[in-house]
Amino acid sequence: MNDDVNKPFLSLSKLQLPVSSRLLSSACCPDKDLVATISPQNGKDHVSLWKMQGSKKWEVDVRSDSVRNETIVDLAWSPDGQAIALVHHPPRITVHSIQDGREEYSPPFVDRLSESARLTGVWWFKDERQAEVDSVPDIFKRGLHISGSAHSVIKHLPLLDPVSDNSRALTATQLFTFQNASSMSKRSDIPEAIATWPALPPDFLSASIQSGDGLREQDASDRENLYKSEDFKAHSILVVSDDTGRIHCFLDGSYPLGAVVVGPSSTTASLRKDPNSPVLLTHQRSEMSGTTFLPTRVELPLLGTRIPRDLAKISTSARELLWYAMRVLDEMHVAWFGSGTQMGAREPGIRWLKSLDELQAQADASITDSTTSLLDLTLLLLVGRSSESVSDYIGSGEQMSERGLQKWESTVVEALVKLRDFSELRVAPACQRLHLLLEEILGWSQLPRTYEACKLKKDDIIQAMEMTSRAIFSASWLSSTARRELSRFKEFMKWLRFEIANASHVADPQSHNQPRHDILEVNEYLTAGLMKSKIDAWFSGGVPSFSPQDLGVPHDNQNLSAAIERARSALLDPSQTAWAHTVGHRKLSHLDKNLHSLIKDLAGQCQGIFARAASATARAARCHPPSMSHRIESDPRDPRVHVSFTTREWNDSAIWAHYIAAYDPSAGDGADLCLLRLEYDPTIPSPKITVWAAIFQCSGDGVGNNDRYILLDFDFFDDDNLVVVFRGDGAAGPTTVATVGFSDLHYKELQPMGPVNEISLEQMISHALKERKVGRIAPVLMPIRRSYVLAGCISGEVSLALNGRAGRRVACVLDREEAVLEVLDIEGESDEEEWDVQDE
Repeated sequence: MNDDVNKPFLSLSKLQLPVSSRLLSSACCPDKDLVATISPQNGKDHVSLWKMQGSKKWEVDVRSDSVRNETIVDLAWSPDGQAIALVHHPPRITVHSIQDGREEYSPPFVDRLSESARLTGVWWFKDERQAEVDSVPDIFKRGLHISGSAHSVIKHLPLLDPVSDNSRALTATQLFTFQNASSMSKRSDIPEAIATWPALPPDFLSASIQSGDGLREQDASDRENLYKSEDFKAHSILVVSDDTGRIHCFLDGSYPLGAVVVGPSSTTASLRKDPNSPVLLTHQRSEMSGTTFLPTRVELPLLGTRIPRDLAKISTSARELLWYAMRVLDEMHVAWFGSGTQMGAREPGIRWLKSLDELQAQADASITDSTTSLLDLTLLLLVGRSSESVSDYIGSGEQMSERGLQKWESTVVEALVKLRDFSELRVAPACQRLHLLLEEILGWSQLPRTYEACKLKKDDIIQAMEMTSRAIFSASWLSSTARRELSRFKEFMKWLRFEIANASHVADPQSHNQPRHDILEVNEYLTAGLMKSKIDAWFSGGVPSFSPQDLGVPHDNQNLSAAIERARSALLDPSQTAWAHTVGHRKLSHLDKNLHSLIKDLAGQCQGIFARAASATARAARCHPPSMSHRIESDPRDPRVHVSFTTREWNDSAIWAHYIAAYDPSAGDGADLCLLRLEYDPTIPSPKITVWAAIFQCSGDGVGNNDRYILLDFDFFDDDNLVVVFRGDGAAGPTTVATVGFSDLHYKELQPMGPVNEISLEQMISHALKERKVGRIAPVLMPIRRSYVLAGCISGEVSLALNGRAGRRVACVLDREEAVLEVLDIEGESDEEEWDVQDE
């Protein structure tokens, strides 16, 4: 027994959790004194974040409003410790901020899962490759942009004005009320194309959009540094496994890279990443054949190039630009037609004309529509004569007071100015930037050897570019129409004030009221603006499908040389520029102009292009499963063991030592902790593996008596220690947490019962236990270094979560029966300084 066994751990806190709470093995934050727990409350899974000292930071309901009976399967911490990734069932991924628990985003699956599929695990790896530093300084400050690329052009364009984002949760300050964290995690509905669009976290500067209060609040300097190498969330890979044998990868935890089929009808028991190359090593487990003894090597060669990140950046910028244009058009639609809480610009005119109709209907029962009212108003405009009801209404009708006219005028003028400016200064520039991005991927589509895996279809991209060009023209067309409508409305208001002044001066014939309005403009507004406006066509009707030829562009291609030659001939022949030269007026009223629907269809078209291209990394992946001549199925009597994994480099060489710990309490006298050490070179697809074994005897005076005990839970703590939780066998009693050394033991080389590529991990462990029974492997007493007796956990099961990082070495043990979580400082003494939780 180790001399330090009498030195107990320091208990940091005891947390009373709701009944049926769960503690996942990855619950401890790697670089902060925080632990996450899961508690079902009212049929919903809630996630709580606790400080190790015992106080709760927040608690959120993470269930989707559209899904019933949703549960949390697993969690992982981002490499920078600022976010938590949760995987749910039914299949869904959410990423939450550790500051308040709000949902930051929910990355979509570009390769859809089957209805019966379940997510089984999640891992988040940091890319530890060193960034290459060029000896020549980048004096032009290009960053990661290639000169001449779409992003290098967009970065020099003026930033688009911000627009409010209703999809982001409002804070308590914005709502002026107290809101719990649960409501903060909810997000309002966004279009399907935007919700399923593959994208990185928002980078508004790359899309040339200025961030506003409703968007992510961060200053320009922070946004410029978003993708620098020291940002650990950038250049990271989030990996999610399912029970169909696939792993789903996400760049920076958000951009989907597609699904890789590792092993059919299997789950991922162990997953780790080579820190120096885009290679994943996974052990697959299936019901029929158990866990693969050799790892499956999953190579992602495309991640070694800049193609996935360049594609992700273009996809992200395209998404932000289209989502920006859609929100701007929604705001324009509300300004023009109104909403449940806001009056639109169309309403005052329609209401004014209907009030006149009602007044005339009271005077003459034969009047049933607004035709007579418009005719009387036109007569009043042209000859100054009107019916009695029109005169009465002009003099004292609804909205005819100066205050009513000012409200009417301000509502319509503000809306028309918004439509004019937003379409010209926001929608059209956003589509122009999108066109630049589509031009770049169109060029990529014509380089099949380099971008073959992206599946970029030239025809689809050209169609998206044509729709974008149509949107640019339609937005400019709307701006000019709104400008004309504004001019006519102002003339209409001048005429109304002129007629009101005339009606008030009837008794004074000496009074002179000079007309200042344009009769033709007022008449145009009466007939095509008051009851039904031309602007309505930009928000209703069919999706625009007009071609440049429909707008008057010649059918033959007009290049620059031909245009210059035509200009020169016009200068030499003055008759070609004479005023007598007539230009035909083309009627365009029959063309569909619904810009609102066009942008939505464009978003769907672009989302399909980028979603198909996002799976390029998975399509280019190469899997090297264990090379088996045939599969030996597991014996039904083989133990279904609890397996934990840890990996480290061995003797500073390319050889890795892969440790496996297993325990099966149903094995009777063989119920001992079995440790295997696998030595192999992971850079080789089919490496030669040397297997070493050691058996820990779960009895003896290492715990103060000679009785046997059972292990409740265990996991690797660091490169030298296991943490085990055990209790006496056969009776309720105190539960002990202990650290056990495993790296400096004497391991005996284990001769497999056959080729290692033809047996399962369970079979190998069963073989090691049989070698112990026949005496070829001598068991050793469990080398307990330090231990701690828990106050609770008298009976029932426990859950264990560990953090073995230096400076934050803790163990969290949950008594599932009593729902008490005890946090232990594995190395701390009572006189050590208290830890400080870092929230930054």
